[in-house]
Amino acid sequence: MLLGPSDPILVTLTLNELVLTQYVERLTAAIEQAQDQTAAGSAQQIAAARELAGKLVTDAGGYVAGQVEDAGRAVQAQLLASLGRQVQAAQEAAQQAAIARRTALYAALVAVGAVCGLLGMLAGSIAL
Repeated sequence: MLLGPSDPILVTLTLNELVLTQYVERLTAAIEQAQDQTAAGSAQQIAAARELAGKLVTDAGGYVAGQVEDAGRAVQAQLLASLGRQVQAAQEAAQQAAIARRTALYAALVAVGAVCGLLGMLAGSIAL
């Protein structure tokens, strides 16, 4: 027989196998610990991302609300300016209508006076 049970190569091989088994166990434990730490870190990152997303949505909502409010104010200012111009134009038209009414009244009075004068002259010429 080439190798006996107490041959130094078999002892070395057995020792190597024991060391390798211990190394694999330690490495497995280290990998499991790293996986646990990675999972915990991922959970923290997910929680932080959720918080950040909530803040982002809230801030974006506030920003959009501010923009809508500013646009509403601008439209309101434009409407008020347009309404002011229309009110002024209506007031001017009302003043012109009042002047035209007075002018028409004066013209009617002059016409009535003229008719009365003509009737008086006609009556005077008939009486003669």
